[in-house]
Amino acid sequence: MRVPSVNEVMAALCTEYRVHEIPDSSRAWNGPQVIPSPDSNCNKVMTATDASLEVIHRAVNDGADLLIVHHGLTWTLGAIPLPSSNEVEAERVRVALANNLAILALHLPMDAHPILGNNAILADGLGIQREGTWFASKGHPSPLDSSLIQGPSLATEWPQIDTLEDGRLTMEIGLYGRFTTPMNRSEIKSRIQHILGKEQTEPEIIRIFPEDRGMESDETETIAICSGAAGGAVVDAKELGVDALLSGEGPFQSAILAQEADISLILAGHHATETVGPRATADWLNRIAEANEWSMDTQFISAPIGL
Repeated sequence: MRVPSVNEVMAALCTEYRVHEIPDSSRAWNGPQVIPSPDSNCNKVMTATDASLEVIHRAVNDGADLLIVHHGLTWTLGAIPLPSSNEVEAERVRVALANNLAILALHLPMDAHPILGNNAILADGLGIQREGTWFASKGHPSPLDSSLIQGPSLATEWPQIDTLEDGRLTMEIGLYGRFTTPMNRSEIKSRIQHILGKEQTEPEIIRIFPEDRGMESDETETIAICSGAAGGAVVDAKELGVDALLSGEGPFQSAILAQEADISLILAGHHATETVGPRATADWLNRIAEANEWSMDTQFISAPIGL
């Protein structure tokens, strides 16, 4: 058994999650975001949904060498804050650098992964027979050192990436399909609660719209899934011909549209629906460590935010 370097572990992640290919928003920088010392030993890795200051402090206190997150350091500024700046988020970078903690982000790569992704885990947990992909994202891949890509992803059946007329790339990150056994809304809610476990604070309780539809009687046969903030895509889900849409959050009009489109809109929390991917990443890294005979441990940090 040997201890891998931080760079080796980051390369395994960037390769598996196709960071060099997956298009994303300019506000999301996929791949390494903070790299104090890429050649240092990576004894411990932590995964989490958000690169918040709380999560970074907890990773440091747990002795982590690398923190892997879904939401990285870039959301407010659209750029990783400089440690010398007076921006509020700069303290995150300062703490990471001062404690030799590398940070790597996997935003849409962690949504779209066909096995380890947020949407794949939710679909499999609900017992969905997949019929296709939906909910197109648009953007460009993040710049990445080519040495961090060591071959093809082990996973197959990734969503197709196409080029738009304006030069941006697009891919469908959500999944839709059919329940192996039709379930009513109450049963679906219980199944989702089981999948998410304790990753919800009280404000993150699962909401289903329209609220006056029969929870115990109406059966759902088909569903579209896209974690995070896809709850506004009710019309897109209606065009797929599904009975329900599962996401994390949505705008106010989505509840009205759900009633008028005769679709069950299930909102289970933006943060909560995007904790299953980081958990799967931790499990995958532990398997990779065993296969490569790496002396390295990976754990998930639970840090609900109430949204």
